[in-house]
Amino acid sequence: MAVEDLDLHVEFGEVFGLLGPNGAGKTTTVRLLSTLLEPTSGSASVVGYEIGREDDKVRRTIGIVSEGVMSYKDLTIEENLKYLGKLYDIPSGAADKRVFELLEMFGLQEKGKRLFSAISTGMTKKVMTCAALLHSPRVLLLDEVTSGLDPQTAIAFRDFARRLRDQGVTVIWTTHYMEEPERICDRVGVLFAGKLAQVGTSRELRNHVERPFVLEVVSPGLTPTQIRSVQGLSGAMGVIYDDPVLRITGNKEDDLVGRVAKTLLASNAKIKSINTRKATFEEAFIEMTRRQGGEHSDRKVTHSTQDV
Repeated sequence: MAVEDLDLHVEFGEVFGLLGPNGAGKTTTVRLLSTLLEPTSGSASVVGYEIGREDDKVRRTIGIVSEGVMSYKDLTIEENLKYLGKLYDIPSGAADKRVFELLEMFGLQEKGKRLFSAISTGMTKKVMTCAALLHSPRVLLLDEVTSGLDPQTAIAFRDFARRLRDQGVTVIWTTHYMEEPERICDRVGVLFAGKLAQVGTSRELRNHVERPFVLEVVSPGLTPTQIRSVQGLSGAMGVIYDDPVLRITGNKEDDLVGRVAKTLLASNAKIKSINTRKATFEEAFIEMTRRQGGEHSDRKVTHSTQDV
């Protein structure tokens, strides 16, 4: 997926999330910022170094964990890391010390002699993160780093990202898991179809949703006709029925609650309870991408990005 008009500024020492569904342009953005892709238009800089003109300096400033970035499968974990140290011109003694520190940090001290090709997904991502941190980068790009991980390892990665932020490292964290930005990110950019739909804190993004509340009606055994009668109400959007819960996003809480109840009762539906609550971040995300898709999904896109 290409990206178009991605005007983005990430502050030093923050965890910035890029959130979007698969194919939204998150990995493209990471690969542009890491010089693995060349922009066809626009400009970008990382820590003041311009992409396309100062790529060597950019590479020495960043670390990246992304699918396929490090894959010397016939070398051991230690051999991979030490070889990378040579590429970064790290003196041998300093590289050995740094490799030891990183393996200890990720609990891999006893795994260093294993072949890279023989380790699990979780361990692979830990080793890739060690590689990304070997030269003490100022910016760390983590592309879907928790995808496919067990919950405990995913939590460890999130905690690690927060610790890096506290040490002054800028972390860009891409994910399609809607709950992650609320847990670790200072700000979030929502990507959809190659375009930036919204940027802000998790709270700001939730508040940005046009329909700031969710109505949940417990009503077992609703028929398609009864559901359609609710869908036809003005202000009732995103109607989802997972028996027995009918979930509706709305923008006029008091009015909509009464109209939904009246409509269902008129159709002889049995209502056990009605509750309202604020929209979750996931619901905010779905709403933003729905509107963004309706507005921009037919536009042609090209590579472009801006300052980090």
